[in-house]
Formats: sequence, structure tokens, C-alpha cells
Amino acid sequence: MKRFDQNSATCQIFTYKEGLFSALAHDLLINVTSFVIELSDDAHVDSRFDAGSLRVDCAMAEGMKRPDILSAANLKEIDDNTFKEVMNAATFKLISFSSKSVVKEDSSYRVVGTLTLHGNNREIKFTVKKEDGCHVAEVRLHLPDYGIKPFSALFGAMKVKPDVLVRITVPTEDEG
Repeated sequence: MKRFDQNSATCQIFTYKEGLFSALAHDLLINVTSFVIELSDDAHVDSRFDAGSLRVDCAMAEGMKRPDILSAANLKEIDDNTFKEVMNAATFKLISFSSKSVVKEDSSYRVVGTLTLHGNNREIKFTVKKEDGCHVAEVRLHLPDYGIKPFSALFGAMKVKPDVLVRITVPTEDEG
């Protein structure tokens, strides 16, 4: 069995702004700072992510990291809102994924499984591709499907889009 965690892999969440005053908001890169991904010898995947460990890395602008945009106070405020208002992480502490099937297709893998998020179970499908010596999985999640209301301010004139992109990167076998 192979085991990956925040020290050997990354789990990133990309959020996107919308609304009348979206020019005042920022797309964000959020890191999940506590998680475990287990891959069994028969290619079964079990993953656990601490919902309280989501931390804003930086703002994004046109797909580029912009660590200069948000102050330490901004980062803390966003982290607090994410924990309390969006994820309700005091109640829904664990996010988990368990695969039902993993099928190799050429140089990629097609994965189907159950994601438990915010107390709701949904089947998701995604592809794992090899990139720069790593396996990379990307999945788009529609937060309302899981009972999560995306953050909004100014009576909805500034808000986060309901769809987020989750990207998980783990080293390939030959990379350790």
C-alpha cells in the first residue's frame, strides 16, 4: 500500500469570483494542509481530508499566483469565513473519498468513487494524468450539490462561483 499526505503530495482548491462587484474580489488558491491518500496494491483509493485545514495560499490573477495581493489580515479573514461560513468545519470535520473503480486508459487512469463532503455523499468521476513526474487528478465540484453555499458579500454583489476545481498531485511510483 502506498500512503501520501500533505508532506508528500498536494491538494489544492481553486475558487473563482463572480458578481456585480467581482472586480473587488479575487480568485483564490486554497491548500488543504492535512490529508491522507491511501492507494492499495489493487488500485483502490481511500482518502481523508481535514475540512478545518483549508488555508488560502494566495490570490490568483489570470491563472497566475499573486501572493502580493492579499494581506495577512485578508488571508486570516478568508480562512475564518471558509472554516465557519462555507465549510462549517466544526460540524463537518472530515471530507472523504473512496474509489469504486480505477481503470487504466493508455497513460491515464479513470476513477469512479464516492465523495463525502459536508455530510453528503455523491458519486464523482475523474481522470488521473501523468504530468512532470507526478500523477495529477482534477475534478470540478458544484458546491450546492453538497449543501454548501458559496461565500457571498454585499448582498450577493460579490461572491464565489458555485463550482470549484480541486487538484491533487502525488509523486509517481518511479519518483518515490
